[in-house]
Amino acid sequence: KFPASLPHLATHTMRSYQMRCGGLMWRRLPCRRGLATLRVQPPLYILSVLARQEPQLALLAPVGRRTFAEAGSPAQTADLITLLEELRKAADTPDPGRLEAAGPLLQWGVVEGPIPERLGVLRALSALGSLPGRPYAVGSFFLFFLEDYVRELGALRDGETISDRASELREVLRCFHAAGISAEPLRLVYEHVARDFPEFEVAGALLPLSAAASLCHTMLATGLSSPAAVTVLLRASLREPLVHIADDAQELRLLKMIEMLIRLDYLHTQEQLPPDVTEYLSVIRDLRYYDRELRRDTALSYQLSFFLRKHGFPSKRHMLGPYPLKVCDPEERINFEPVEDREFRGGMPEDPFARKRRHLEAIGWRNFQVSSSTWGALPSYEAKAAHLRRILKENDLLSL
Repeated sequence: KFPASLPHLATHTMRSYQMRCGGLMWRRLPCRRGLATLRVQPPLYILSVLARQEPQLALLAPVGRRTFAEAGSPAQTADLITLLEELRKAADTPDPGRLEAAGPLLQWGVVEGPIPERLGVLRALSALGSLPGRPYAVGSFFLFFLEDYVRELGALRDGETISDRASELREVLRCFHAAGISAEPLRLVYEHVARDFPEFEVAGALLPLSAAASLCHTMLATGLSSPAAVTVLLRASLREPLVHIADDAQELRLLKMIEMLIRLDYLHTQEQLPPDVTEYLSVIRDLRYYDRELRRDTALSYQLSFFLRKHGFPSKRHMLGPYPLKVCDPEERINFEPVEDREFRGGMPEDPFARKRRHLEAIGWRNFQVSSSTWGALPSYEAKAAHLRRILKENDLLSL
């Protein structure tokens, strides 16, 4: 029932959906009466026709000799993820051609099938898109995913809880953030949280504190948020009494971080918060939080503390909001930050140490970072002492 030519075939496709085959972009339109018999599984039919008319599209050498009609199966999804992992591991020799060849199947993988499988492909794409220099163009796949995904947001699916939905949204936002994509349609995700989550709770599906705080923290930490969504999530959090939360609980750490992010980075959101949420954040700010990492010394933090005490620096331990300060002077608001060499996930606009330094400086602290690589390169006791003495002298701290 389809014309033989691929461009003409594009005008007869069926649902409202975008797909790219080679350089051709085509959109599925509402099903015509003459094509109604194909509505049972239109994507599979269309893709199988494409595979027969364009044999080169049916073969993916890295994935295996499978046709489009087999797309969407768990095995095919696993092969797509394997392909993306191979491209990510070979970051030193980028091969955009392999990604382009897999384009039609990847588009299928992010818009059809169960949500967990689609998120698996999206997660692998985000890891690929976060490579240094961003050699792979993955943005179109995220837009394809988002266009279909936002249409599915609404009532909870069969067997789905409100915590499951919150966890799913966190994963979506983290993938977009890691790939460096901030698309305008993401506002529909924020509107879903602001509009539908209160309705879920009215119907009896209450959002637990842990899920609400985790989603709120992800939205603020990634910069993908709206004041209305943040308000809904914080109101869900304040329903649970804080007296039942231990002072070293993960939920309290997230709440302390949320309070600091809103106070320092999201003033426009802070201005739009209702009085009850503002009061809740002020209570969070005054609560004592203890991070167990505060008492766990590394070789770098121990040696920093030792050498600084030799120069009259107090080298005390102190908690400041969600941040543990292992080598600091709380009275003079001075912190020496031992920065351990470690890898963080790709796509982060700033690493946690940079954000910690920015927050400390925003509230009036002086922060000096000493990396383990720099410290390890100092060959002797005297060189380490001279390095710290130079930092103290340059910043007029030798009189402390």
